[in-house]
Amino acid sequence: MSIRLVQRLSLFAIAALLFLLAVPGWAGEVPVYAQATNNLGGYASQNDTAGLGNFATTYDNFTLGSTAQVNQVDWVGSYITGVGGITSFTVDFWSNSANAPNALLSSYVVSGNAGESFLGNDALGNPTYGYVLGLGSAFTAAAGTEYWMSIVPNVGFPPQWLWETSSTGDGNAYQCYFGACGNIGADLAFQLDSASGVPEPGILTLLVPGMLVPGILGFAVSLRRKLLG
Repeated sequence: MSIRLVQRLSLFAIAALLFLLAVPGWAGEVPVYAQATNNLGGYASQNDTAGLGNFATTYDNFTLGSTAQVNQVDWVGSYITGVGGITSFTVDFWSNSANAPNALLSSYVVSGNAGESFLGNDALGNPTYGYVLGLGSAFTAAAGTEYWMSIVPNVGFPPQWLWETSSTGDGNAYQCYFGACGNIGADLAFQLDSASGVPEPGILTLLVPGMLVPGILGFAVSLRRKLLG
């Protein structure tokens, strides 16, 4: 019951490396959790403002090693059957029960397209974008506690919006698609940032050898354009 596309990494790793070399003090934020995009497609998550309503919601789980005040979320998404038109995003945090999202803990509804930044086209010609969203009031994620996060744009269909996948994580996500809900064997591309947090082990290694942390994607592409012309 899910929509999946096949994608391929292109210039993103080069852009990330340029960013790291040029901006060592990036944004003052600490990535406390990260699942880098693998550019291999995505899962539908969308509130269709043109009539279908919230027909698809996709969630991914995370657990932090240290308690953190999450004040920024970054992620990667893509479109099929058109591009653009997002008027707002809903980012929700949920408790866990029986390996599924349970009680809503905190909800953030923010107008606009979360700084939608074009990253490039995939092998099928579908555009991929990076997103950065400040939460305003921080979400407190306790150490050793499993949470779920959902990300849903408000955008009329078409186009179809997808949350991109990751090869980092536990191989477990969740999706409700036209009323059918269940676990999916995938991870999704996102990053959680804190102004004063402790990075999870292995996060920095995601920034170097070709796997990108979603939060730097928009900056990286912009920097690459400036440096390479």
